[in-house]
Amino acid sequence: MDRRAFLALAAAPLRAFPASIRFIPGPINQVRIGRAAAVYGSRGSVAQVLLTHARRDAIGKIAERATVYVPAGSLDLFAKPEAFWSAMETGQFHDYAQQSSKVPVRAIEGLKPVRDQERIPMEGAKVRVIDTPGYSPHAVSYLIETEGQRAVCTGDLIYGDGRLHDLFSLQDAIPALKVRGYHGYAARAGTLITSLRKVAALQPDVLLPAHGPAITNPARAIAQLVERLQGFLQSHFEIDALRWYFGEESHRVRSRAVERPLNVMPMAEQGKLPTDILAFGNSRLILSATGAGFLVDAGFRGTLPELRRLREAGRLRSVEGIWITHYHDDHTDYINDVTAEFPCPVYFTSAMAEVMAHPSAFRLPCLTTRPVTTASPQADGQTLAWHEWKFTFWNFPGQTLYHGGLVAERKGQTYLFVGDSFTPSGIDDYCMQNRDFLRPGQGYDLCLTRIASLPKDTWLMNQHVEPMFRYTAAEIQRMRGELTGRTALLREFSPWPDPNFMVDESWARLFPYATKASPGQPVTLELRITNHAPTRITYRVRWSNGKSGTVNVEAFGEGKVSHTFPAPAPGLHVVTASVSFAGHDLQDWAEALVRVT
Repeated sequence: MDRRAFLALAAAPLRAFPASIRFIPGPINQVRIGRAAAVYGSRGSVAQVLLTHARRDAIGKIAERATVYVPAGSLDLFAKPEAFWSAMETGQFHDYAQQSSKVPVRAIEGLKPVRDQERIPMEGAKVRVIDTPGYSPHAVSYLIETEGQRAVCTGDLIYGDGRLHDLFSLQDAIPALKVRGYHGYAARAGTLITSLRKVAALQPDVLLPAHGPAITNPARAIAQLVERLQGFLQSHFEIDALRWYFGEESHRVRSRAVERPLNVMPMAEQGKLPTDILAFGNSRLILSATGAGFLVDAGFRGTLPELRRLREAGRLRSVEGIWITHYHDDHTDYINDVTAEFPCPVYFTSAMAEVMAHPSAFRLPCLTTRPVTTASPQADGQTLAWHEWKFTFWNFPGQTLYHGGLVAERKGQTYLFVGDSFTPSGIDDYCMQNRDFLRPGQGYDLCLTRIASLPKDTWLMNQHVEPMFRYTAAEIQRMRGELTGRTALLREFSPWPDPNFMVDESWARLFPYATKASPGQPVTLELRITNHAPTRITYRVRWSNGKSGTVNVEAFGEGKVSHTFPAPAPGLHVVTASVSFAGHDLQDWAEALVRVT
């Protein structure tokens, strides 16, 4: 649907609504209340602006000298965003919180914090604040009563007829379980559902969201979204890898939003490691009969001391190579220390080369501050004969897109080092910001296909799981089936051309994410776009300094558009890019940090 048709559809349902309220669709919708107030922002002069949540992509133009009502819990993000960005500059590395960075860039003046059930004086209408966290942690909605009818401005709590703007924004910590945001897969889904039901209980006539069309059958739309979201989460938690790590009680609490019995996959068969594969921390050392060693991952502080101990004990003569399964800090932080004392080549897939060498250029979880390069990034399927072992290097995009697998064979026995991609209880896809794609032949579907291609007695090794384990053919089929069903469910409540836009926050990202420059020095940024759609799409880009451009990206392909500008005055600057395509116009969607000194 083109933009003109979308606007017509969005505006049509409200023709009969009271004249004191106008719904004006746009990149960020606007709701005018009488002559003096507006929700989400205003293109004209008003005295009052009501904002629902601290997301820059949901904040329209703010009229000069207006009183701006904002959720009290997010006041600092509106009033002092520079504190957030200063923390982000260093917090970009070793980030286990995984909260959205789509917060305001500049402070807003005239703020008035509001709280649940507070009434806002308004000409021609009664307005009440309703706490509705979920999509954002401290979001509110506004109940507007006028001429005997009720409208609720819901922000991004719901999108259209039973849909949601995205899932990755729901990632969060679970304080009751001491679970960090990194492990909190859609953790605010339960809160979102509670807020949706709170809105439904108000019996509104219409919902007026920040994005997308007005919703004229709120009860049906809310019921649909709850049902779809719960079905999706059920599929996730039935093959959840964290059940192995955190136990059954944690699994019960984390899956409460499903509100129905789960048919969890049984634990896989487990076995003890062979004597020539040693475990310490989350490293594994493959030993040859010659006394040589081949290390898998080096992110554990105790890795180097353990290698020294083995050498002193006469069990290890040398380290002749290191295979890195994925870029995460707990698998990479001590590579340089190990190679300084045990000089040897470092191997990882070519898909990981850029993030390993330039981690500051990415906005991803668990980045190391210690870049690593390799003389020979390994192509998918490349092999290495190492003493009595044969190694095959695989692209293995499981827990993260930037991930590899190592097939190790000797004496008729095969082992697959899966990094963090699987545990005996299932799939390690608990952090959407790692970039797990839901598509046949990609992501976990590819990983499971590759596992199924190995001999039936192949053992899997996760560097965080001491026993090795293996799945039956039925268990592999079960996981593949869940991924297929999950994708179909996600498609039902996705407003995008492909459901992967819902789970991949980095589909549009600025590269490099963090840059250092001197005043006046040219700075070049690229907007890199992963087109998850099954068709070629033109993406239009607007930079925060007003420049614009376009890029055509083939189906399931990647494209980029660059922008060069002189570095401004000293300080930390947040550069943003807006993206429009396929009826969506996303304001300040991607950002990069430029430190000028």
